[in-house]
Amino acid sequence: MDARLLSTLALGLAVVLSALAVVYVEYEGRQLFARIERQRRAADALDVEWRNLQLERSTLLTNARIEGIARRVLHMRRPKTNEIILAEP
Repeated sequence: MDARLLSTLALGLAVVLSALAVVYVEYEGRQLFARIERQRRAADALDVEWRNLQLERSTLLTNARIEGIARRVLHMRRPKTNEIILAEP
């Protein structure tokens, strides 16, 4: 074989391999971008859930709710004035 033919074949092979590498890298880039977007959506959903849980927590911890539960479930009441005893150190 002629040296010119060998160098042409080698360059052609290099071009084909380079093109395949570009296609592969583009494919991987798109896969990674799609994965990032899925993770971003999941993070947004978790953020919304966290805010809802914070709101629910603040609702559950209101003084009026706790006092209502103490009255209904534990049958507690405010002491009358004559029932209050002050402890002195």
